[in-house]
Amino acid sequence: MTVTKEAQESRSPAVPPEGFEQRAARLSSAERAVAGLDTEAREVATELIRAVEAHHAAVLQSIVGRLRQDDRGAELLYEIVENPEVYASLVKARIVRPSLAMQAIQVLDGIRPYLQSHNGDVELVRIEGGTAYVRLLGSCQGCGSSSTRDTVAEALLAHLPEIDEVEEVPPEAAPSGAFVPVSALGVRRTGGPGPASP
Repeated sequence: MTVTKEAQESRSPAVPPEGFEQRAARLSSAERAVAGLDTEAREVATELIRAVEAHHAAVLQSIVGRLRQDDRGAELLYEIVENPEVYASLVKARIVRPSLAMQAIQVLDGIRPYLQSHNGDVELVRIEGGTAYVRLLGSCQGCGSSSTRDTVAEALLAHLPEIDEVEEVPPEAAPSGAFVPVSALGVRRTGGPGPASP
């Protein structure tokens, strides 16, 4: 059976391409909907998501493998990996190792539910020379900023050996600000890998 471009276009109305924010909103909405399903339906939906992701990972691995075999393809691959969406997709498919900043964000995402349950939150500002600069947000009720800072620092130091120190950036400091003021608190790894000390 032959399908012409005209026939294809007559069956499907023209839909403008979605931007990153629109796709991210759709994904978030779908994740919330899946989370609200009963247990059996949620398991089926989760398995469908895993199957689709595994299929896409296999396709991406095939494409990347072929591009790497050709000098021009390898050059193009390095160019397209600079696109944050492409990079994130390749990381998800385990084709590219996540950057230290991405790994730090994943660690912080792991403790975020705990912080949010106490009306707090955290964001990674930057990583420089083995130091992770973080900003504590909200008010962590009943745990104090010192306890929140220690929770964040312990998580980063325990999971990322490349990070030796965690510094808190005051809320009013800009993300690209120069240096952390002397008044900022920090936690440093002592004597190689091991527990953090204030």
